[in-house]
Amino acid sequence: MAEPFFDHPYLSGHHAPIRFEADAPDLIVQGQLPDDLAGLFYRNGPDPLYPPREGDYHWFDGDGMVFAFEFADGRVSMRNRWVKTEKFELEKAAGRRLFGIFGNPMTSDPSVQGKRYNTGNTNIILHGGQLLALMEGAPPVALDPRKLDTLHEETYGGLVTSSFSAHPKIDYATREMINTGAAIHGMMGPAEMRYDVVAADGTIRKTEIIPMPHFSLMHTFLLTENWAIFPFIPIDTDLKRFAAGGPMTAWVNDRPTKFAVMPREGTADQIKWFEFEPRHMFHELNVWEEDGKILADVAAANGTALFPDETGARRTHLDTQQSLRRWTIDPNGNTGWIKEEVLNGRDIQFPRPDDRLMTRKSRHSFANINLKSRDGRVEGMDAVLRYDTQTGEEDIWHFGAGAAAGELVFAPRLGSTDEADGYAMTLVHPANSGTSELAIFAAKDIAAGPIARVMIPFRVPSGFHCNFYAEDNPLYQQTLSN
Repeated sequence: MAEPFFDHPYLSGHHAPIRFEADAPDLIVQGQLPDDLAGLFYRNGPDPLYPPREGDYHWFDGDGMVFAFEFADGRVSMRNRWVKTEKFELEKAAGRRLFGIFGNPMTSDPSVQGKRYNTGNTNIILHGGQLLALMEGAPPVALDPRKLDTLHEETYGGLVTSSFSAHPKIDYATREMINTGAAIHGMMGPAEMRYDVVAADGTIRKTEIIPMPHFSLMHTFLLTENWAIFPFIPIDTDLKRFAAGGPMTAWVNDRPTKFAVMPREGTADQIKWFEFEPRHMFHELNVWEEDGKILADVAAANGTALFPDETGARRTHLDTQQSLRRWTIDPNGNTGWIKEEVLNGRDIQFPRPDDRLMTRKSRHSFANINLKSRDGRVEGMDAVLRYDTQTGEEDIWHFGAGAAAGELVFAPRLGSTDEADGYAMTLVHPANSGTSELAIFAAKDIAAGPIARVMIPFRVPSGFHCNFYAEDNPLYQQTLSN
C-alpha cells in the first residue's frame, strides 16, 4: 500500500506526508537569533493519515498538521500535532480513509454519511483567546496554544455550524475578526454565504446572510476600514456536474468574476454588484481606501491550474502564473468600474503585509516566489521576496534550484510600531534534503540572506499558511499570557 499512497505529485517530493508527531525542546540554530525576537510561529498544512479512497488526491484534502515554533530566551522549541477532528478520529479508528475527496458524499463510506468533513488544514490563527485551525468548509477547531492538543470545534455558541473562511481578517485597530462562510447550506441548498463580525472577546456581534451568484470557491475576501468585498471567481463546485461524469470542482470558462461590495457595518440589501474579466484569486496582500476608492493588492491570474475546467481540460502552471496586481474599485461609482494593473510580474504565492496594518494602507509585500522551477506548486516555490509597492524595489533571496519555500511572514521586533520593522521567516525544504529549516531574515534586507536558520531534524512537508505572534502582540497576550 505504501507505494500507491506516495505515487502522486502532491504526495511525493516536498509534499510527501511524514505521518508522525514530534517534540523538539531545543533546536540547533545556525547564525544568531535576535534578542528582540520572541513569540510563536505557527504553520498549518496537509498531512494525510491514510491514502485516498478514489486513488486520486488533491493538495487541499489532507488532514491538518500544525507546527509550532516558540522563540524565547534565545532558544527555539518545536512541536507538531495533527488536528484531531471527528473525521480524523473516525478514520484512525477504522484504519483507513472513509471520506471522499473534499468530503464528497458520493464517494464516502456509508459509515460517515452525515458526518462532518473537517480537516482543519489551511490556516492557524489566534483570536478571542483561542488558537484556531481553519479550513473552508467547517467550523474552526480550537487547539491548546502551546501543547497543540485538539480541544473542540468552535461554533460560537451554535451560530457557526457549517462553513468558515480560512482567511478571516483581524483588524488590529479594533481587534475584531471579520469572517465569511461560503455555501452555508451545502452544495444542494440555496446558494448563500454568511458574514460575521466577531468581537475581540470571541463573541459574534453581527451577522449577514448574502446571496451567492453560484457556488464559487471563495478562498478569501477583501476588507477595508469601511467596506467588505466578496469576490466570486469562476471556480465552482457542482455535484450535478460530478454526477454526470464531470469534475466536481472546476473553472467555468467565460464566466466573469463578480464582486459584491457591502459597507462593513451594512446589510445585504446595501450590496452593490460589480463584474470583471475572469480571474483566479485566492490570496490578497492588503486592501485599503484611498481618495474614495478601494485598492486591493492581490495575487491573481487569468486562469488556474489547480482545477480542471468544466470539460475536464487542465491548463499548465506556466499558462496560469499569478502576478501581484492592484484592483481599484469605486464603491460609489458605476457597477462596471474596476481597474487592474500589474505591480510585479513574478510568479508569486501568498503575499502578506505587516499584519498590524491589515485593512489600512501598507507598502511592503512579503511573499514566496518561483524563480527556477517549472511548477512552483508541485516542485516548490524556490525563493522569497519583499516588494515595495510604492517604489517598485525588489528584495529577493533564492534558496537554490529544487528548494521549496513556504509563506514568508513578517515578525515584528519587540516594541516596534513602524511598518516592516523586524524580521521575516519562512519554512524551507532544501532540494533532496532529509531536513528542513526555518529561515529568518532582516525584514528590509532579504537579499542579504538569512541571519539565522533554525534547523529541523526532519523534512517538513509543504503546507499552507503561517502566522507569527510576538510576545507583545495583544492576541498573544490574550491567549498565552495566562
